[in-house]
Amino acid sequence: MFLIICLYFQVTFTQYIATQIRNDKQIQQYKLHTINKNIERNGQSIKLNKILILEIRLENDSQVDIQIYDEDRKHFRIPQQPPFNYKDVENPLPLEKYNYSVNITNDPVKIQIYRDDRAIFTISELAFSENYIEFTHYPQNKEMWGLGERNQVGFRFKQGIYTLYARDEPNIIEDGERPGKNVYSSHPVLLSMEDARKFNIMFYKSSSPMDIIYQEEKMKFITIGGIIHIKLFLGDQSPRNVIKQYHNYLGGWLLPPFWSFGFHQSRWGYNQGSELVEVVQSYQKHKIPLDTIWSDIDYMHDRQIFSVDSDRFTKQDYEILKGLGVRYIPIVDVAVGVKYGELDEGYKRGIEYDVFAYSPESGYRFQGRVWPGESYFPDFFHPNISKFWNEMHEHLYDQVQFDGLWVDMNEPANFCDGECQLNRNLHDHQQRFDKLNENINFAYTPGATQLSYKTLPPHLLHYGNYLHKDVHNLYGIMDSYYTYQALKELGKIQPLQITRSTFPGSGQYAQHWTGDNGASWDFLYLSLGQIFSFQIYGIPMVGADVCGFMGDTNFKLCQRWIQLGIFYPFFRNHNNDLSKSQEFYNLDHKVIQTAQKNIHFRYSLLKWFYSVFIREQNHGTIINPLFFIFPEDNLTYRDFVMDTQFIIGNELMGAPILEESMTRKAYFPESDWYDLTTGLDYKGQQDHVLFCSYTDLTPIFIRSGYLILQNTIETINNVKSLDNHYRLIAAVSNQVAIGVFADLEDFENEEKAMQAQLIDFKLEILQDGVILNLSQCKSEIIIDEILIYGQECIFKNCISGFQKQNSIFIGPFYLGKDNLKLVLQ
Repeated sequence: MFLIICLYFQVTFTQYIATQIRNDKQIQQYKLHTINKNIERNGQSIKLNKILILEIRLENDSQVDIQIYDEDRKHFRIPQQPPFNYKDVENPLPLEKYNYSVNITNDPVKIQIYRDDRAIFTISELAFSENYIEFTHYPQNKEMWGLGERNQVGFRFKQGIYTLYARDEPNIIEDGERPGKNVYSSHPVLLSMEDARKFNIMFYKSSSPMDIIYQEEKMKFITIGGIIHIKLFLGDQSPRNVIKQYHNYLGGWLLPPFWSFGFHQSRWGYNQGSELVEVVQSYQKHKIPLDTIWSDIDYMHDRQIFSVDSDRFTKQDYEILKGLGVRYIPIVDVAVGVKYGELDEGYKRGIEYDVFAYSPESGYRFQGRVWPGESYFPDFFHPNISKFWNEMHEHLYDQVQFDGLWVDMNEPANFCDGECQLNRNLHDHQQRFDKLNENINFAYTPGATQLSYKTLPPHLLHYGNYLHKDVHNLYGIMDSYYTYQALKELGKIQPLQITRSTFPGSGQYAQHWTGDNGASWDFLYLSLGQIFSFQIYGIPMVGADVCGFMGDTNFKLCQRWIQLGIFYPFFRNHNNDLSKSQEFYNLDHKVIQTAQKNIHFRYSLLKWFYSVFIREQNHGTIINPLFFIFPEDNLTYRDFVMDTQFIIGNELMGAPILEESMTRKAYFPESDWYDLTTGLDYKGQQDHVLFCSYTDLTPIFIRSGYLILQNTIETINNVKSLDNHYRLIAAVSNQVAIGVFADLEDFENEEKAMQAQLIDFKLEILQDGVILNLSQCKSEIIIDEILIYGQECIFKNCISGFQKQNSIFIGPFYLGKDNLKLVLQ
């Protein structure tokens, strides 16, 4: 493999020469010429575009747009209509001063963006043709994150060869070697720290299959179509700020409904509605909170999408589930089965609206095979797709009133490599000669695996004459967009859909789970890096299947996974039908104990956790690696810190144990930190050894200067159990602690949640007492007790806590309405 890589880099690149044709202050254009007619890759000759246009737009003082495209503009570009409503600056205004500069050098052409007298981004060693594009970037250092989706052990972007091409590939871990280990999504987004310790984000705005070859301190990007379109976002010393800039460009992310933060239970193999009822009742019997029960493809009639087997999943079953206080989410795939013909509603209407993709080989409808058997695939670029998708979701909703949807197999996944063996019995419709298309002979294949592997062929033509190779990575976001619209048509105010395949901008419409992981310590460990990555990508509501999807879990692994999973924004237990059942109550009594304690703890923090989502105003990160909050602290960049510790918002730091051990080393950045439940203090800027048994709560710490609210109710079945009684926990710094909480009487009221205001809390320690001030509060808040960490009990009405430097005030204290101040003495 090493020899192959070395040989690859010996190949010469094309010598383009730049001639300037426009030089406004905010827009520069060049013609790029080459005398080379061809280059050779893998023994094949590639005909080059001899003339290109380079356009550099200085969109504002922190955003640069770089495009290199063919002169006649025939190459594919990502469409501009929704869901691709990115906030490009059409007519940038000139500024007096930019905090960066652009440098173009010739022979051969090199494009560089400079900041702080150093090149922070480079396009060099350029080659450009219809089906092969490459350029090289020279990063300043190795502090980089992103370019996913990949199941990589560790958060930092490492040297290797990586492929971005959405693919259904279960239980696979990235090793940076050929063949590519690409999975469900494509996010060509790279967060980098510059030598000056400022952060930037590079978004390669391309949906083409892509390889990134990071070797010998340079990164080569290779695509097989489209154009080079780079968006560069220049931030300051805080990585969270530049991530917010990127999220703003994408259009932000969707605030999920409050109930979706509860615990979810799923399994492939719940074959009867009565089984769903039994699962819910068993969780309630074992006093483990549960909000949502899920169905995999088992609920369907013979696995045909948009159908319900009403004999096995009766309306009475669903009524019982509703009566038990849980919500219901079924899976919906994209491929429509053909075996029942017009007896199947999805087939019937799909034929009527002519929304299925056509085969480039035969001109008849493309024949794949998925769970329903022989299947047709919707063409999400067809103008009738919205009508079809809305009607089919309404048809499903008429059969079962689901609360959200699980959107799967939308890479799109296919059990054949391209078209299955043709069934001529399906050639019962007019042949479309305009859909016939010759196979494409690629000189280079990203991932070194044929592009039709487990999906549609690259030369299939979608509506609008889009080649599948160009829009394959967009299939998932198109599905999510139209599913979002269908859910809105059904009256869902905050639509919830957990989708598998995503692309930049998906967070406006969907949430994500990380797909078919394995029940292994490696997948537990790497899951936190996946959560961090999707904070960058703009889909903060994300989670991995707790205890693992494939293979049999074990008790200790599952316990450690529960301890981490309670801090995933999306928290679900799910596994496959060939593995042993892993409902927590079906494992041993110690697993039950771990689940009871940790999930109850999660629920006690849910309203505060939801308030953190509201605070970010649909832009920004929620679950952060430590260097996102403490970027100046070099010790936060150590791999064991970066990969295994997190901070929720600014306030709480978690240090879960992600291996088979009872202890771990954890780093505490600059601050005073307190165990959230005991108040034990930990000094900052040093490592500490932590102990956590398999049945304990996850080690979780509050940062000095902050406060949180925690529900005090002891019996919790689901989010409906949460009332307005709270424990206020404050860790003071310079005698002050601040925090936020959503001003909501009913957190499940979705209309009000979308418009929620925040209450700013400020607790101050004075010489003669403690004052708690609220900025506003239309709801009623009852504080049962106030715990102050870092303050010895010196006041008349306080009592000492577990530690000497802790104070407790026993309530109840009534706040809200017109009462915005509390004085404690």
